This record gives sequence, C-alpha cells and structure tokens, in this order.
Amino acid sequence: AARLRQAMQDQPDLAELSKHVLIDETPEGVRIQLVDQDGRSMFEPGSAQPNPRIQRLLQEVVKIVSPLPNRIAIAGYTDGAAFSGPGGYSNWDLSSARANASLKALQDGGLPQDRISAVTGKAGSEPLYPDNPMASANRRISIVLLREAPVLPPAD
Repeated sequence: AARLRQAMQDQPDLAELSKHVLIDETPEGVRIQLVDQDGRSMFEPGSAQPNPRIQRLLQEVVKIVSPLPNRIAIAGYTDGAAFSGPGGYSNWDLSSARANASLKALQDGGLPQDRISAVTGKAGSEPLYPDNPMASANRRISIVLLREAPVLPPAD
C-alpha cells in the first residue's frame, strides 16, 4: 500500500489519478480499489474497455504487486442503476467483463497467470456507499493481495 502511494506521489502525471485509488486492509489482505469519480469514469458507460486513465493506473499497480508473492483476487462492481444491454447483458455481465479486462491489463503488464486466485463480477451487490447505491464511486475494480498462511514444509 505504501509503495503504491509513494509511486503516485513521485510521478506528477499520476497525481490526478490518485483520486481514483483507495487502499485499505481487509481480513483477506491489502485491497486496492480503483474507483470512478463524478465525471471521470474508468470505463465508458456499458463498456468493459478500460479507458487510458485506468490502463495507466493498472500499469502502476502491476509494477508494485508483481514482485510480491501474494496471490491476487480481482472483482468488478457497478453502481445500483439498472443496466440492460443486447441479449440481456446485465450489470453482472458488465462487472465480470470489467474485472476480466483489468486482469488482462495486469497480465499484459507482466503479472503471471499463476498469481491469480479469482476474478469475479459483483454488479451492484456490494456498494462502496450503501447509503447511496447510485454513487459513481460504487463503480470500481478491487484488487486484493491475499493474505495467506505460509506454506509449511511437509511433516516427517
């Protein structure tokens, strides 16, 4: 968490992007959340194609997490607005597609496939702001560096 914050402070072109990043510790591990801001979405509405802003953020995230041993879980979230695309495409599909697009960007940046534990779509089921399910910040990508018990050598 500290390394990502420092990287953002050290690079002036990332200063504006730092408003999109929330970092906290959860029981599962260190969670990095890339969140939409009012008027500054990471994805076009109804699209899973990351815009250049989130691609840049994901490039920085992969530089920080690649040297670490932790496996990673990625989740995509939407806001609470009903969404229906062609063929019944829903917020569930959209949040899953955005999580997968984020995974691809991390892998393109050098994150090995064997470090991925899970990629999930959560739609609007777990809003960041439960009292305001339509808030833009509920649209986010969560990247968790999983806290796992160390592998113990086999008992003799």
